[in-house]
Amino acid sequence: MSLKDTLQRKLETQSDYWSKQIDSLKADAQERIAKAKDEHAERQIRKDFDKEIEKLEGHIDEAKKKIAEIRDSGEEHLNKLKSRIDNWLS
Repeated sequence: MSLKDTLQRKLETQSDYWSKQIDSLKADAQERIAKAKDEHAERQIRKDFDKEIEKLEGHIDEAKKKIAEIRDSGEEHLNKLKSRIDNWLS
């Protein structure tokens, strides 16, 4: 497998993981909202979960940009991208 394919697969796999985390967070939020005692508690739950979900969605958007950059890159640029991606994901 080429470096280009490896990097794309790595980002796609990570994006899938983040998507599953978002689904899990949404389900957890709905469960907590259902158990909330008042509207203030519901708002706080939504606020807390929305922050985390937005963060993960931002990661997914960034991964999509990096995948597009990988597709358009030559071999020389891929090595630089690999380093940046590895640092970003760690």
